[in-house]
Amino acid sequence: MALKPTKQRIIDAAITLYNAQGVSNTTLKHIAESVGMSIGNLAYHYPNHDYIIEEVYRQLEVERGQVFQDMLQAPTFENINVELNTLMTLAQKYLFIQLDGPYILRNYPLLAELQRQFYENSMNFVKIAIDMGVELGNIVQEQVPKQYQRLSHTIWMLVTFWCVQHNLREQKELDVEEVRQCIWGLLYPHLTPKGLHLFNKISEANKLS
Repeated sequence: MALKPTKQRIIDAAITLYNAQGVSNTTLKHIAESVGMSIGNLAYHYPNHDYIIEEVYRQLEVERGQVFQDMLQAPTFENINVELNTLMTLAQKYLFIQLDGPYILRNYPLLAELQRQFYENSMNFVKIAIDMGVELGNIVQEQVPKQYQRLSHTIWMLVTFWCVQHNLREQKELDVEEVRQCIWGLLYPHLTPKGLHLFNKISEANKLS
């Protein structure tokens, strides 16, 4: 099997170290040793640590952008239910983004702005999915103003920070099905009879998969 390009090996090593010991505790020396090269050789590709973390973040933007693009093509319960696996895997891969959030936001203003925009876009996506559920007759109409805006915010927080609490509690294995059930638990009281039928259908499919 062909080796990955040197730059990608550096980025992969940085991600692993960031997740294991944090961004602030990771030095160029740590990354160079992990890849098996000298600091001078690493600096040829990335002059300083800022370049590395920014490149890591750009890679994350591309990967999660693809996930949301796939979901936006059809923001239905069925599609989101399937794509949740990919989304949670991505969150786990880049766990340091949430664990080191305050440090990154304080020290990397450009990345901080991108992250805030991603948060807003993510919440808006959840709201789009709920609105489509209403339009398709799977979710009841809003009973009070901004009810589904708040629900979107809650679901976004659940998905975004699930891996953080999982890590802090030192749970052994990420249980995506539990995340899925928590989301459905929030949506369940708002489902119409048609939505309940769809929920049962999806739940049965999950059991069989």
